[in-house]
Amino acid sequence: MNVHGRSSLTAWWQIARAIASSLLLVAPASSAGAREPARALPWVNPARCLPRCATEPDGPLTRLDDQGRASRVGKNRVAAAAVEPLQELLAAARAAGFRLRIASAFRSYKEQARLFRTIKERGRAARPGHSEHQLGTAIDLRLPSTKAIIWLAEHASDHGFALSYPPGHQRVTGYRPEPWHVRYVGPELAAELHERGTTLEQLFRSRPELGVSGDCADCPDPLSRARCGTLTRAGTCQGTVFSWCYDGAANAVDCSQSSEVCRQSSDTGEADCVAAEPAAARPGDGPLSPTHQP
Repeated sequence: MNVHGRSSLTAWWQIARAIASSLLLVAPASSAGAREPARALPWVNPARCLPRCATEPDGPLTRLDDQGRASRVGKNRVAAAAVEPLQELLAAARAAGFRLRIASAFRSYKEQARLFRTIKERGRAARPGHSEHQLGTAIDLRLPSTKAIIWLAEHASDHGFALSYPPGHQRVTGYRPEPWHVRYVGPELAAELHERGTTLEQLFRSRPELGVSGDCADCPDPLSRARCGTLTRAGTCQGTVFSWCYDGAANAVDCSQSSEVCRQSSDTGEADCVAAEPAAARPGDGPLSPTHQP
């Protein structure tokens, strides 16, 4: 993550949480008047695997450079259905004055397993079989400023993308906040999510018929399965690390990655990442560059 100092990072997350509060309020579970996608979408989280754990997407993957241009040597592979919408999103961002870049796109099961083994910080990478990046429709973007992050949160849905992991929702999504991570879900569903002010995970939970998952039994690597053991849903804090049993799967998030602290509620007994005490800091608007993500 490339930001101009811890103070700038803390200020950014405070702004991001405010955005999440205004744009991502949990909506009622009622499906009245909702538009359904043509078919069920893969539903993955720390407890749910891809329908086919280790296989690549059925359709072709297009190689793109970091500006979204087709290139035989491009490092970013994107599912064909998401290529044009992604290019339109990047073009719209440029027209608005923001130069977004692609940081990461498709990862194979083996690549995700290697990433998970390599990362030392808890919760910075999904277990293999549990990552949206294996779909080819999830993209991590390099965001040049706080204003660019705000713009993406407001306009991703215009091009069929949803923000999978907004700030303040780690207990629901199972992953740390990642405002740079977008997933192509199609224009109708993206518009519905934006209009209802909810995340894709919350929509799946209220209308499970819209999602499809595997049971992880076909995952070749033991890393794909993690039992809770002594962990409970309430969770625990070990320093800045928040660990809990997420729908039957052991899970953890390092709150310090979002400039937060882990704290146990005196009322509910539940642990969670919460805002740290604000520090006297100089104002900053540094770029946000994702490193390793789900």
